[in-house]
Amino acid sequence: MSSVARRYYERGRQALDTGDLQTAQESLGAALELAPGFGNARVAYAVALAKAGDCPRAAAILRAGLPRASSRISAAAMYATLGDVLTLGGDFFGAEDAFGSAGQTPGFEARVASGLARVHARLGRYREMAEALRRAATTR
Repeated sequence: MSSVARRYYERGRQALDTGDLQTAQESLGAALELAPGFGNARVAYAVALAKAGDCPRAAAILRAGLPRASSRISAAAMYATLGDVLTLGGDFFGAEDAFGSAGQTPGFEARVASGLARVHARLGRYREMAEALRRAATTR
């Protein structure tokens, strides 16, 4: 990966952290154009888009990155973020599937359980929500 893509990523992350969504989108989009396989940039770009209210585009960015994931961990991070984006956008069944895919990778148990708890709550499945919250609380 080029150092230029890394600099765009760092600038975009900083803008995202301070709430400057326009700069975050521009910088992270540039990082992704330079390095399409840069998983962290793809996830951060999707988060910036979703925070700005463009959940469909954020989901498309993540889905496009899945075949390019450099590792199982990168793919799981994209799936987990896709679950968050779909939840925000109201596609609860799609979010449930995305979290399920993320959950196949060790180390994502707590994130998946907390994401599923939100999905189950939105679907009115409170017993499943409570169980997911218990799993999230007991997973390291």
